[in-house]
Amino acid sequence: MKQSIRNLKCILSGILISAIMAGNVFAAETVKTDTENDTKVITYDEAIALATKANSNLKEISDTLKYIDDTKSLMFMGSNYPVLPDDGTAYLVTAARFQQLTSVNSLDTQQKNLRVSEELTKLSIEAGVKGEMTTITTLEQNYELAKESLELAKQQLSQKSTMYRMGMLSKNDYEKAMQEVDSQEEQLKQLEMSITQEYNSFKKLLGLNADEQFEIDYNVEYEPVEKVTDMDFFVNSKIQSDLGLKIEKQNVESSSFGLNLFIDTGNGSSYEQQKLNVKNAERNYAENVKAKENSIKNAYIGLQNTESQRAVLENDLTQAKADLETAKVNYEVGNITKIQFDAAELAVTKAETALLQNTLTHDINKFMLDNTCLLSGATTTSTK
Repeated sequence: MKQSIRNLKCILSGILISAIMAGNVFAAETVKTDTENDTKVITYDEAIALATKANSNLKEISDTLKYIDDTKSLMFMGSNYPVLPDDGTAYLVTAARFQQLTSVNSLDTQQKNLRVSEELTKLSIEAGVKGEMTTITTLEQNYELAKESLELAKQQLSQKSTMYRMGMLSKNDYEKAMQEVDSQEEQLKQLEMSITQEYNSFKKLLGLNADEQFEIDYNVEYEPVEKVTDMDFFVNSKIQSDLGLKIEKQNVESSSFGLNLFIDTGNGSSYEQQKLNVKNAERNYAENVKAKENSIKNAYIGLQNTESQRAVLENDLTQAKADLETAKVNYEVGNITKIQFDAAELAVTKAETALLQNTLTHDINKFMLDNTCLLSGATTTSTK
C-alpha cells in the first residue's frame, strides 16, 4: 500500500507541475476522425476515458480492494464479523480479541482510504488531461501566432533591404531586421519541437503508441468564479470536502482505535506509545490543514488576478479591433502600406490569442480550486 500511495503522490506532483504551468474511448473506432486528412481527433471526454483505462494505479487500487474483501472473508468465515466499539466506553478484552479487532480496524481503514484514493486518482487523471490539453492548445496558438509574426517580419525585412540598398537605412538597422527574422524562425522551430514533445507526453498519459497520430478538440468556456464574501466559511467548506485531508483524518481516527480497549493481561508501554502516535497524527493533520488553508486562499486570489487581467485583455482586444478598422480605411485610400495594415491585423490576432490563453489558464486554475486535493499544502499519508 505504501508503494501505491507513493505512486499516487507522483501522479499529483506531475499534475501540478504540468498544470500550473495538470476520456478512455472503449474502442479505437469511437475516436472521431477528421475526414479531410484522416487524422484522429480526440475530445476532452475521450481523453479522460483513455487515460483512465491506461492508469495502472486504478487497477492496483481495484486489485487491493478485492484482496482485502477476500482476506476478510477468510478471516471471519463461519463467524460473526467483529463489531468495533466506538462509544468511548472502556472494554476489557482478551489478547486474541484485541488482535482480531485491531486487524479488522486496519482492514477497514485501508478500504476507506483506498476508496477515497480511487476518487483522488480519477481527479488527478482529469487534471492531467486538462493540463496536457491546455498546454498543447496554448503551444498551437503560439505557433500560429509565430507564423504570422514571421511572415510580417519577412515582409518588413524585404522592405528594409530595398531601403538599405537605396541608402535610406543604416546597416545596423538592416542587420537588426535580419536578426529579427532569424530569431522568429528559431522560435517557430522551438515551438514545433515543444508541440511534438507535448503530444508524446500526452500519448503516454493516454496509453497510446508513440507513432499514433491525432489532434485534440478542446474548447473551454470562461466561467467567472463566484465572489467569496466570507473567506473563513469558504475555506472551511473546502477543507471539509478535501479528499487528501479526508484520508489523513481517517488515519487519525484509525490511530485512535484501541485506546478504550484494555487487554486482560495489560497493555503496558504499548498503550502509552499508541497515545503518543495519536498526538503526532493529530498534530500532523492540523499542520496540513493549515497549509491547505493557505493554498486555497492563494488559489482564490490567483483566480481573482486572472479575472482582473482579463478585463485589461478585453480592452486591449477592443482597441486593437478599432485600430484595425482605422488601418483598413487608411489602407484603402492609400495612406498606409500593406505592411502597416498587416501589422494592425497581427495586433488583433495577438490580442485574441492573449484572451484565449487567459481563458485556458483561468479554467485549469478554477478546476484546481474546485478540487483542492490537487493543490499543494497537504501530504497524503499511508493507508495503513
